[in-house]
Amino acid sequence: MQLFVIDWSFQNSEDQLFATNEFCEFLKDNKLNQHIEGFQLIFVAHTPQNGSGVIICKAQTSTTLFKILKMWRDNFNISFNIKPALTNEEFLALHS
Repeated sequence: MQLFVIDWSFQNSEDQLFATNEFCEFLKDNKLNQHIEGFQLIFVAHTPQNGSGVIICKAQTSTTLFKILKMWRDNFNISFNIKPALTNEEFLALHS
């Protein structure tokens, strides 16, 4: 699976408020820990003071990743900057 680092941000504070409420419900219902074939969530960091954050995950394909993020993009006007990344081991192998 490919490692991805995703920076995300809200376009306005109203969308941030609605998405925060929805995200907290996902957390309470343990939906973020549900198994999704071809996807592994590693870490999410929130910086609510400016309506942004970072997701670190692995996905089998970019299509899988886009499908997962689609609901948040469509419903809450979140911009995602998706970047493929390397682990330390992959980085070392590339430069050895």
